[in-house]
Amino acid sequence: MLFSGLLLAFATAASAQNYYVCDNGDDNNDGRSEATPFLSYEKAMQTFNRMEAGESVLFCRGGVFPAEVFARIANWKCSAEKPCTMADYGDAAKPAPTIVANGVIPLNFQNGGTSRRDGGYIVRNLTLLSKKFEHVGVMLYNDVNDVTLDNLHIEGFNVGVYSAGANQPEGGSNQANDRIFLTNSTIINNRKQGWLGGCNDCVIDNNHFENNGFGTAIFDHNVYIDSPVKSQDFYNRNIRFTNNTLLYSTRVDGLCQGASFVVHGIIKDLYIDGNIIREEAGKVGQHCWGIAVDPGNQLDESFVGLTITNNKLFNVGNLGIGCASCKNVLIADNIIVDEGNVLRTGIAVPNKTENSLKSENVTIRNNKIVANHDLAHGILLRGSHEFDVYNNEISLSSTDSRSRCIQQEAGNLETDVSRNTCDAHTSVKIIDEPALDTDVSQEEVAEAIVDQKATSDSQQANEEVASSEGATEVDETVFISPRASGETTVTESTTTETTASSGTTGGSSGGGTSSSRGTSSTSSSDAESTLADDGYTGSTYSNTSAAGTVETNDSGSTTAISDSTKGNSSSRSANAQPGNSSIKAVTIDDVKDVTENDISDVDESQCRVFARGRCMMM
Repeated sequence: MLFSGLLLAFATAASAQNYYVCDNGDDNNDGRSEATPFLSYEKAMQTFNRMEAGESVLFCRGGVFPAEVFARIANWKCSAEKPCTMADYGDAAKPAPTIVANGVIPLNFQNGGTSRRDGGYIVRNLTLLSKKFEHVGVMLYNDVNDVTLDNLHIEGFNVGVYSAGANQPEGGSNQANDRIFLTNSTIINNRKQGWLGGCNDCVIDNNHFENNGFGTAIFDHNVYIDSPVKSQDFYNRNIRFTNNTLLYSTRVDGLCQGASFVVHGIIKDLYIDGNIIREEAGKVGQHCWGIAVDPGNQLDESFVGLTITNNKLFNVGNLGIGCASCKNVLIADNIIVDEGNVLRTGIAVPNKTENSLKSENVTIRNNKIVANHDLAHGILLRGSHEFDVYNNEISLSSTDSRSRCIQQEAGNLETDVSRNTCDAHTSVKIIDEPALDTDVSQEEVAEAIVDQKATSDSQQANEEVASSEGATEVDETVFISPRASGETTVTESTTTETTASSGTTGGSSGGGTSSSRGTSSTSSSDAESTLADDGYTGSTYSNTSAAGTVETNDSGSTTAISDSTKGNSSSRSANAQPGNSSIKAVTIDDVKDVTENDISDVDESQCRVFARGRCMMM
């Protein structure tokens, strides 16, 4: 019996057939070996739809495969337990297999007719390019489940990845795409959206989104999560968006003019953690935002169970992080820095007009915010319910009495904000990390270090309100951000002192101007107009997307940080071979101690950044 069992197991394993496709092959071959590959994309899709569970279609590395015939992908033999795979084979030194779409969706996962569950698909190590800015790179439609999209490069489409809705359901279909995993991929230079749509129990992790959404100001984005089925009874749940890099969103006329990360619809349990979102200083408009989770389409929208933590946002425009109609919310341990003078509000709840659900059970803690706008608010608290707001560190440069570390309105007029720190700074600079000895083109360090001259000069927010004391005297604020070019820039910090108003303890003898900083207000009549609408009004699916072309696009690469307004402007044809992205390999472990641990006592010889007698970064 044992021998028979072993034979059965061996036979099952041996039956998992690979089918090979190469641009030197022939569709009349059997495709069952590297020596007898198929030739075409069309033959590959036909084979994928007919093959047995656990089998694979593999494209040769270095091969280029035109896709010019519409094809749906659906195979009910595949499953999460025995998935079907589409991937690569051959010399690892050669480029990934490249599918070049001409007027079609190259990976179109959908069955025709009513919505029926299918899935159990793995796609990895492929490049998808479009000859025109049209259609979608990867489509998921009509209840597609258990899909892994790993190490893909998707470029030049209208939308990079679209997790869309469904037709009328059949046989237990929930009209949703469940357990979708998008990982380790580059989604770049797509006209409307990098990611669009919603899903259940899905993960979007360690991806690089860059220069998506350049088609239309306000309405297009790097990432747009939305409930794709427009019904009050439909919602998506348990979406994890983690460890991604988002650069240069909605670049229209050379400026970021739309939110980089947007969520609309009815979403439950959304987790946004460990992401880097970055724009170039001087190249952002008022409609450029960082993270916005708020109503924006025709439904009565709500967001219950929202976590926004450990994200780093640099120069993201008018608003750093905002939510509206959100309940059971944690916004914590984020770093928001603006080296220009555009950021009006670091964190806002609610950030726009709310639907039926009014924001409640909101905790905002342990965030660091640095803003330079004359009318900046570090944190804006509004709405109908009181929130918990504590241990936030806010630094403003404005001397205008209307700027506030914490602006309180409506239901939060009496909220206790005494456990927050309100400081002032004279200037902000972003300094590149030294170039790394690696060719991996994903992302580099993005971290912020606030170098305060004397912590004893910092006043708690309630003390400043009670005594009307002036701004805390601080030195220049120094930050380390993602490298945008291969150059190494050394910037020397020059100390500029300010004199606080009378009554401030520990004041310096410098000859600066005085300023007073408030933390709350009851009379801001134009608070609503402070935040411009991020704009997008919902997503609908169509098999035919309007074609669009862009002759020249600024990819957003910067030169030396010492002159951040000059750029290495570069444009690339959508069907060109992908090159390195503008930032390098992830080395976030090198700087995580800055925010997680007290390293001030580390010896100078063991410290990468040492200033004013203490270690700033190991």
